[in-house]
Amino acid sequence: MTVSVLPVAPASALSRFVKCFRVISGGDDEGSFIRLPDGEADLVLRFTASYGGVHAIGTRLSVLRKPVDVVPPQTLVVRFKPGGAYPFFGVPMSELTNRIVSIDTLWGADGSRLRERLGDAASVSERLHVLEGVLTERIQRGDVFEPAGAYVVRRAVRLITEATELPRVEGLARELGISPRHLRRAFEDVVGVGPKEFARVVRFQRAVRASQRATTPDWGAIAAATGYYDQSHLITEFKALTGVTPRVLLRPLSASPAGRSSPAR
Repeated sequence: MTVSVLPVAPASALSRFVKCFRVISGGDDEGSFIRLPDGEADLVLRFTASYGGVHAIGTRLSVLRKPVDVVPPQTLVVRFKPGGAYPFFGVPMSELTNRIVSIDTLWGADGSRLRERLGDAASVSERLHVLEGVLTERIQRGDVFEPAGAYVVRRAVRLITEATELPRVEGLARELGISPRHLRRAFEDVVGVGPKEFARVVRFQRAVRASQRATTPDWGAIAAATGYYDQSHLITEFKALTGVTPRVLLRPLSASPAGRSSPAR
């Protein structure tokens, strides 16, 4: 399987929310599509000669694996920034956590019309143009979904992802001037998971990136550098999030389109 990340940035109206667009082309390679927990959500558009499907993939606290033979000839992916998908999906993101939901379920008739327009498009570029136009229109609507705590959560996401040492929920809430309970509820609406779970995923992704930079990963050193208590703690967390040890996880990861271009921060 080959993967190409489109060499274009999202339209300016979308750049606050959309991280990137991707084109995934199916192939004959053996392996799996592996999507690791990363604190982000996707809109996935799959096309064959006779079928077009559009689904939202919510924020995940478990790994998503698909055999390569279920990937159609062309898949377009809109990867949203952490806390960036809620205006487009129109529901609290906690309703989509660890789920894959049809756009028809979320948008009703608007979802059906989007699928028809994308199916009629003659090229990848035309499909992307249609998609950007539809997403831009939704973000500019007067009834766009906007949870009360969205601004605070976006600020909290920046504080977590930019922190050298990940903050505790209580300290983060104090810095933001709200209660820990309010912060947790707002995070679930905007990101799909609580701030503690989001920080946990950020730490996990830092460890994954560190391991991918090493020829032979030193898990004890990686654990110390990325905020785990020790190597045992790191292994326990990897098992909890992926079901396997770090060593087992990383063997097939480089062959996966999601794994090769991990969106982790």
